Amino acid sequence: MSAAPDTPRTAVRRRTRILRLIVLIILVLATLALAWWQYTRWSESGSFQNLGYALQWPCFGAFFIYVWKKIGDYEDELAETGVSPTVREKQQQAAQGDFSEIDPALLPERPTLDVDTFNELNKPQRRRGEIRDDFR
Repeated sequence: MSAAPDTPRTAVRRRTRILRLIVLIILVLATLALAWWQYTRWSESGSFQNLGYALQWPCFGAFFIYVWKKIGDYEDELAETGVSPTVREKQQQAAQGDFSEIDPALLPERPTLDVDTFNELNKPQRRRGEIRDDFR
């Protein structure tokens, strides 16, 4: 049994996935190194701020892993269905009905002004460069 040859699209996907995995490993190792560095600063005579950072850096590493997994899920869904998740959600919303607008009957009437009334309400009170006597 021989494996089917890679199509250009799957080869690019594989290379992209490997590159993303390498970047993920570098980022996670960097966050763990920074956590260790902050922990050693705290244990030598640092403040509790250093301990907080030592606990915070692994959380960043976990976030990188979560994002990497979600991007992989989205790419797998796109490869399987041919439709991206955002387009699929828009299609589902369109099928269910558009609920993004409020019925105009629920809203109060907006006041209407003509241009002259608007300009009269927003007329400047003094001219530019004019100095008022009470500030001298």
